[in-house]
Amino acid sequence: MLLTKNPKMGGIFTKAKVNFNEFSDKDWVESLIMNNPDVIVSFFYQKQKNQLTHNLRKVFPYKVEISDYIHEFYLYLQADNWKRLKTFQAEYSLTTWISVVSYRFFKNYKLSVIDSRGIITITDKWDTQTEEWIQQSDLGLRKDIMKAINQIKNERDRKIATLLLIEDREMAEVAPQFGLTVDYLYTVKNRIIKALRIFLSEYNHE
Repeated sequence: MLLTKNPKMGGIFTKAKVNFNEFSDKDWVESLIMNNPDVIVSFFYQKQKNQLTHNLRKVFPYKVEISDYIHEFYLYLQADNWKRLKTFQAEYSLTTWISVVSYRFFKNYKLSVIDSRGIITITDKWDTQTEEWIQQSDLGLRKDIMKAINQIKNERDRKIATLLLIEDREMAEVAPQFGLTVDYLYTVKNRIIKALRIFLSEYNHE
């Protein structure tokens, strides 16, 4: 189902049956930017799944949870109101563009998150000159961190943040509780911490 404007109903959005096989690249891009959940699932987990899986297997020499990494790629494209997707140029096919962008994303992802095990902590600060995370012991109190965690909309991420950052549980202990691999939990933790640091930065300047 796709939300479309119905002029007979004052231009409000109504549900209409859509044949995704008839979608042009422009249709896909415009519908994704509208954050239509049916389009998102169809695009990432059906139309592009084989290509994304192929790229994952090229980058990772070991077994990974395909759906988890496709989800990370979706979050990457969806960030900042689909800022990256909006750079797509019609001179290329969308499938070709996705292939190139996803391969680069998975490759950088593996290098920066999986291989380096470079876990960012809640009190680290990004040094723009050295382009490295440096330890900061004076940023954020535990109560502020807890307040930031409560702002996380995703219930799973909120629970993971509490277990890892507040209760100081081990990664190997937490991962099985959510059906995740330890490798992927590192990814989730880094994403959570980056979001929490943004909240804390804004909170501390209020």
